[in-house]
This record gives sequence, structure tokens and C-alpha cells, in this order.
Amino acid sequence: MKLFSSIHASRKLAGAGLLLVTAALVWASCVKQDDWKAFLPDQPKVYPGKPTEVEFLPGHDRAMLRWQLVSDPTITQAKVFWNNGHDSVTVAINRKQGVDTVKVIVDKLLETSYTFTIYTYDKEGNRSVPAYVTGRILGAKYESTLLNRTLLGVNYSADSKLLSLAWAKADTVNAGTRIWFTDLGGVERELVVDSSSYNTFIPWKVGTKLYYQSAYKPSRSAIDTFKVVKKDSIAVKGVPISKASWSVAKLPNDVAGDAWGTSLEWLWDGKGGDYPEIYHTDGDGMPHHFTIDLGATYTLTQVENIGRTNANPYHNVTKYEVWGIADLTNAATTLPGNDPGWKAESVAKGWTLLKEVIRNDMGTVPFKVDLLPGIPPVRYIRIRVLETIDHSDDSHMSELTFFYNP
Repeated sequence: MKLFSSIHASRKLAGAGLLLVTAALVWASCVKQDDWKAFLPDQPKVYPGKPTEVEFLPGHDRAMLRWQLVSDPTITQAKVFWNNGHDSVTVAINRKQGVDTVKVIVDKLLETSYTFTIYTYDKEGNRSVPAYVTGRILGAKYESTLLNRTLLGVNYSADSKLLSLAWAKADTVNAGTRIWFTDLGGVERELVVDSSSYNTFIPWKVGTKLYYQSAYKPSRSAIDTFKVVKKDSIAVKGVPISKASWSVAKLPNDVAGDAWGTSLEWLWDGKGGDYPEIYHTDGDGMPHHFTIDLGATYTLTQVENIGRTNANPYHNVTKYEVWGIADLTNAATTLPGNDPGWKAESVAKGWTLLKEVIRNDMGTVPFKVDLLPGIPPVRYIRIRVLETIDHSDDSHMSELTFFYNP
């Protein structure tokens, strides 16, 4: 009886074991081949090399980001994120030995501040820890605040035929000022004035337009220059009119001015001088006058005269009137210059008094004065001499110059 019980119990245990083995085999057939890895210990996470020396270089509605990769040769790309991760750009990287410098342009940005997040990746998709850089984008708003460099002075020299420009000290971020002008040969040209330059000389054709426009780099690292929105024009004032077309316009009662081998034409030879390079009257009495054709119509602004330049100036003019008219039709006066009614007749004939000039010196040096404001354009000039240094009936002068604003 005991023997039978033992055999029966052994058969039960064997059957139970067979069921367990069968169940294990069925379970194993339902599991994926690599699910077993989940039961292994965690592997260390791989982080590719982080970007270092990250720089932000501002531009016009864009920026350049620049960084270095120092040690990790496995890096294959980088990604830059901004706008809270909503925008990004991917940069392919072909890693080389040593230190690599990576550059990327991010464009179509708004004129505001941004924070950029940069990750590197290896071919396995592992991602580095982030690197950050912040900067401000500049654009039209910034440009609207810029001003052209200040001009302190503009002067034209008829002798050298050069226009000189005197500049104020440039702003520290000034990147130069461009000038547009027409040269003496009539060729349109451009010239860039460096921010360190304070004087510029231009072979400028009188009467033509000049413009200038400054540019700025908001920082040394900026990748773009920013221009002032509008060009400014350069107003050239006080330019001596050309004497190439001057001539004597002989009207009734004008003095000849050619006594003692002199001539009125010496008044426009371009320099002051002594006898015989002067005009000289021949006892014509005071006041007396002569008339000059300037060859073209001008709105005059100033007059300058030089008397005889020797040590004894004799009959240098110390007081005279300047009259002008645009057209000589019916402009001839009939009264002599010393007639009390001469001035009234001149006005009635259309002449305009441009200035009464008084000198209190010897008359030997250049003496320039402003003409009256609001005077009309004129072509013909009449000089009416009222008084000389020696109060004689004669007068002489070596040079006469008129100025205008082109």
C-alpha cells in the first residue's frame, strides 16, 4: 500500500513539471527577440562635444552664429533653435582634426532680441548638452536713427579748382561716408571718406550736384553695414563765377578805363596787380561808372575788389556802388554818373542797386562784402565809383570778383 502511494505521488510531480516547461516554452515564443535587453543594467548615455566659444554677430535682419568644436570627432551635424524652439536650422558638419570653427547665418529675423540654443549630434543621434547665445537683431528701425556725418565747412577754390570739405569727428561706429559728385571732366564719380579723415578735396565741376551718405557698423563684429536712410546734398556757397566770358559792355557815359596804357580787362585777369595791369581813368570826374557783361545770368551773393597793389596806392577806390540788370534792352542811361538824377534814372531803367561798398583801408588787399539780400539775377554789372583814397577825379583798380551760390 505504501509502495503504491509513492509511485502515484511521483507521477503527479512529473506531470506538474511537464506543465511548467510547456508554459515556459509558450511564453518564450510570444516575446520579441530583443526584449531581453530590458532586463540588463542601464548603459551610460553618450553626449557629443558641446559647442564652445559661441559668438553672436549681428546683421541687417539676420545674424551669424559662430562657435568652435574642439575634441569630439564623431559630430556630424548641429541644430540651432530659436523662438522658443519653434524655428530651427540644421548645419551639416564634416569634422576634421583639431579645432573646427562652425558658422551659420540665420536670416529673416525680426528687429528684436533672440536667444539661440545650439546642439551637436553624432551619427547615432546622440545630442550634446545645449549651448546658448543671446543677441539683438537690427534693421530698418535702427537705420532710421542714423545721421550723416556732420560737415563743418565747404569751400571752393577757383585757383586749384578743388572743393574742400571739412568734417566733424566721426562717430565711433561710422564705417565711412560715400560722396557722389561730377568731376571737372563732367564724369560722375563716387568717393568714400574714411571715418579717420577730417578733410576731403574734390575736383568738382562748379554748378553740379553733390550728395553724401554715411554708413555704420553697430559693432566691430557686425556682418552688415547700415546706411543712413537718405542722402544729404552738399550746398556750396560763395563760389567765384567764371571770368572766361567777361567783356566790356560800353554804354553811354561809361569811362574807358584805358588811360596810360591800362585796360578794364585787367579787372578779370585772375589776380591783383600793379601798373599797368590795372584800369585807370583819365580825369573823368566823380562819380563815374563803367559796365561789364558777365557772360551769363547769376544770382550774386558777394563782391570782392583789389586796388593797385603798390606801396603808394594813389587812386584806389574806397567807396563805390554795384548795380546790376539782367537785360540791356532799354537799359542805357542818358545822364552822366555825377548827375544828381542818375540814380533815379537808373532805377527807372530797371537797374538794381546791389551794394554800396565802403573801404577804410589803403585798398591794396582783397576786400569782400556781402551783396544786399533778395537781389534779382543779373548779367550786366555797373560799377559807379564815388570816392578814392586821395579824393581825386581819377580811379584805378586791379581785380574784381563776384560770387554766387550754385
